[in-house]
Amino acid sequence: MFVVSSSYGNDSRALIRWAHEAGLGLLDRVVVAYCDTGWASPTWKVEVEVGEALARSAGFEPVRIASEGMTELVRRKSGFPGNGQQFCTAWLKGFPYLEWLDRVDPERSAVTLVGKRREESAARADTPEWVQSSEYHGERPLWHPLYAHTEAMRDALLERAGLKPLPHRSLECNPCVNANRADILRLTPPEVARVSALEVEVGKPMFRPKRFAALGIHGVVMWARHGKNHVADVDDEGACFVGAGCGL
Repeated sequence: MFVVSSSYGNDSRALIRWAHEAGLGLLDRVVVAYCDTGWASPTWKVEVEVGEALARSAGFEPVRIASEGMTELVRRKSGFPGNGQQFCTAWLKGFPYLEWLDRVDPERSAVTLVGKRREESAARADTPEWVQSSEYHGERPLWHPLYAHTEAMRDALLERAGLKPLPHRSLECNPCVNANRADILRLTPPEVARVSALEVEVGKPMFRPKRFAALGIHGVVMWARHGKNHVADVDDEGACFVGAGCGL
């Protein structure tokens, strides 16, 4: 069995198309797995449905994997992930995916495909094509078929799938703890209100005050609209659960 671990962002969708063109469905069962973080943008459900339709059109089986959800996770941890403790990816994606995989693949023969590309970031610059025994996937094989693909090559896959590239990363978690100015500016009032309510409940801000020179989500939104660019966008993926491929 092949399992495409998907966030239904551009790279994930391109990977589904690549798997179709490579004929993986002729070799074995292909499942496209999406982990529900409970923290997606309200509009993201439409994009998930687009991705699932793409999977079905290729003859693949889309599945959704439940997690405890970001809100319950923050309550349980008494604070938001960050400051080197970016536990969200592990608990909302990594562990639920592995638990599901252990149930459907007790023989540990499934191959997980993730759409990471070296060109994306410094944190992914050394992404290998193949990991024979991945500790994050129960010592199963891990495959990055798009590891050497450029953005243009990825977009060509999307075009052949009849899709246009999204202007942003996957909004499976929105806002992400690694959000930059553009991400903050894209937040809708209900999303800001959701963060604010949880900040009040746990008594801690989602974003580090020193990073944005602002306290609380409303202050961060004001900084995004009017503040100086004194803080560079941070590529913090190295502190995350590296096996899951957030935002792809």
